[in-house]
Amino acid sequence: MRRSEGHGWLDESGMAQIDTILPLALLRDRATTDLILSGLDASGVAFALFSPEDELTYGSSAFRLLFDVQPGALTFTDIMHNCHDKCVGPKIGTPVEAFIDMACRKRRSSPQRTFEIDISDGRWFLANETLLPGGWLWHVFTDITMLKSNERVLQLARDAAQRAADMDPLTGLFNRRASTERLEAAMQAAQSDGIPLALVLIDLDNFKSINDRFGHANGDRVLKHFAAAGRQELRGVDIFARIGGEEFLVLMPATDMRQATDAIERLRGHMARAENCADICCAYTMSAGIAEFRGTAAEDLFERADRALYRAKHLGRDRIVCAE
Repeated sequence: MRRSEGHGWLDESGMAQIDTILPLALLRDRATTDLILSGLDASGVAFALFSPEDELTYGSSAFRLLFDVQPGALTFTDIMHNCHDKCVGPKIGTPVEAFIDMACRKRRSSPQRTFEIDISDGRWFLANETLLPGGWLWHVFTDITMLKSNERVLQLARDAAQRAADMDPLTGLFNRRASTERLEAAMQAAQSDGIPLALVLIDLDNFKSINDRFGHANGDRVLKHFAAAGRQELRGVDIFARIGGEEFLVLMPATDMRQATDAIERLRGHMARAENCADICCAYTMSAGIAEFRGTAAEDLFERADRALYRAKHLGRDRIVCAE
């Protein structure tokens, strides 16, 4: 008897036994590998193995279906060209060569990489990419469509909650808190970009008498009517807010005093035309004070516009006064 390293004690026919044992071990290993791959394939998981040359060495049925892998498609580039031509697989918004170039730069860029893929049929997949020794690349793709759907629902709910927190419920305009936040942001932008910014404060004239004469329900209709008129006459970039009972604010980015005065005068003129008030209980007017941002604090800008508004009302209402 003699000993063979790694194979125990062998008799005189040891070499013959090695010739028998090794093929059987290889067959068992191959059978185990085939069983593992068969089980993974049956699980419906999309996975693939790419060689160091980026050739597809193995792809599960789910992977081949997901990316419509065609016979003869040897490389990642081949697969992506087919996906682009047939509008399957990942959404490719850029020219296909630019997309492939970008993807190839990222492949093998780190030992482990995870990213989301937006599929052309509306599904979402989470891709996990593992760099193996020798440059081999292992991919596993997990369907996260339901998670993304829930994520969108949650985002919509968050957006709705944010809108509710920002909006005046009667007029649908921004409320005082939201307008104050936007005022701070607009002032920072005007300061850094060197562009003008105008703040307008508006009061509806004698509004208490409207409530007293026609009732609060009709008073609410007047407020909503004015909000609608402002949306019609003002620009989309202007911030229009209700900051009190009959008090409104207009924040006008990239607008100097003259431009702001012209815009608010158009709104005042709109309110003065009787035909524009035909669907509410009464005609009404507005007074406004306008101040231009001078690089000082928000309190200073607001105070100057408020003083101008006070002068407009003191001078007889239904007019616009610019702050000095």
